[in-house]
Amino acid sequence: MRIINIVDSVSHVNYGIWHASIVNAGLMKRKGFSTELWYPATDFSELPNVKAIPLYDTGIKALKRIINEKSLDPLQDIIITHGSWKFATRWGGWLKKRGFKWIYVPQGMLEPWAMQQKRLKKKLYFTVIEKKIAAKADVIRAVSLTEMKNLQTLFPNSLVQFIPNGVAIDEGMKERYLKMHEKTRYLFLSRLHHKKNVVALAKAWLASTINNDPAFELLIAGPDQGELEKLNSLLRHSSNMKYIGSVYGAQKRQILDESDFYILPSFSEGLPSALLEAMGAGVIPIITEGCNIPDVFNYDLGARITTEKENITKVLEETSKWNFTVMQDKSKRNMEFISHHYSINAITSMQLELLNRVLPAATITSNDM
Repeated sequence: MRIINIVDSVSHVNYGIWHASIVNAGLMKRKGFSTELWYPATDFSELPNVKAIPLYDTGIKALKRIINEKSLDPLQDIIITHGSWKFATRWGGWLKKRGFKWIYVPQGMLEPWAMQQKRLKKKLYFTVIEKKIAAKADVIRAVSLTEMKNLQTLFPNSLVQFIPNGVAIDEGMKERYLKMHEKTRYLFLSRLHHKKNVVALAKAWLASTINNDPAFELLIAGPDQGELEKLNSLLRHSSNMKYIGSVYGAQKRQILDESDFYILPSFSEGLPSALLEAMGAGVIPIITEGCNIPDVFNYDLGARITTEKENITKVLEETSKWNFTVMQDKSKRNMEFISHHYSINAITSMQLELLNRVLPAATITSNDM
């Protein structure tokens, strides 16, 4: 049986979406499901347990050809589309008409703040095209509880299922919360898009008393998507706020291991994988409600900020005074929380239960996960 994940892009700025779609491919393989990733053709490295399928044409004629070439079978193959607005939704809807089971995963793109950007254009397209196609999906998957409520409102007659994105837990980091670092590091690890509000964070840092204090550091990492020029004009006013570009693999793990706080003053998210990875590594979250993990506040795992510079500065000042015992406790509880609720083991069990309901041929259980 095949799980066919269709994404609009496998670029670095789209990492959170495409990587979340295939992160548990190894576990799914053990359960009898092969994982494929279909994407508009570009340079892309093969990933373990994932069959990468570059698409040289995203028209329906090309899809018809692919169905024949790859012998797609409605009884054996399930279609999962990630994101909204582009060809993936149209392909999902077309395949649904041909008898395939289809799971539609908007990945936060239909959240209220996101819908306000280019509002008139999105409203028209959503009303006339996107909503009508997506409503035909067998399941609409929400990656956060907040998104689930929104999607239930947008699609009142559809089955909306909450299954969060998951992350692999690095076993080597289980003791990291016992460490005391030479300097307290705040980490922003995400793409530099105006939605992420990194410029407000930089301004808040400059306004704080910990700016230029060698005992503290703000490290900004991620691919630029339009904010770097504005950020660079601010970086020159600080000796302890740095931008290091995109980080992946071993470099990212090292940076997480050496960080104390993960800060994301975002206006809106689906469910940010980088935040889950940071919390799973014991890095304490400082986030907005728009990051869609209210349990951070409900269980006192980190700190709440708004998107306003003044509030971010205030919380930077407050958290800079936390003692090591408090930080150690929160670090440990973050790791335990992610391991229990957002590990690839946890989300794979939820996915298997859904697939067993949606795909008649699937009789796989979640035993020995």
